[in-house]
Amino acid sequence: MNYQLIQQNNEVKNMVTIRKIKKRFVSNICRQCINKTYNIHLLHTDCKYGLMYPGLCPVCKEMKNIVTGLRLSGYWKLLTK
Repeated sequence: MNYQLIQQNNEVKNMVTIRKIKKRFVSNICRQCINKTYNIHLLHTDCKYGLMYPGLCPVCKEMKNIVTGLRLSGYWKLLTK
């Protein structure tokens, strides 16, 4: 019985969650860099932008809107790429 509980607990830990996707794919870079890096086509409406003003993207070193999260359609595009 304890083995089954441990196995279920491990399965829960290995599940794909939004937090894990965000940590891996959306690391405060611009949308164009996310599209180039992961070869997907995120639209402006698929992303959430936390700042009102553009920030410096650490990948392309340009002043652009920084993605701080994704909407459901953006997560779906990442999962089905």
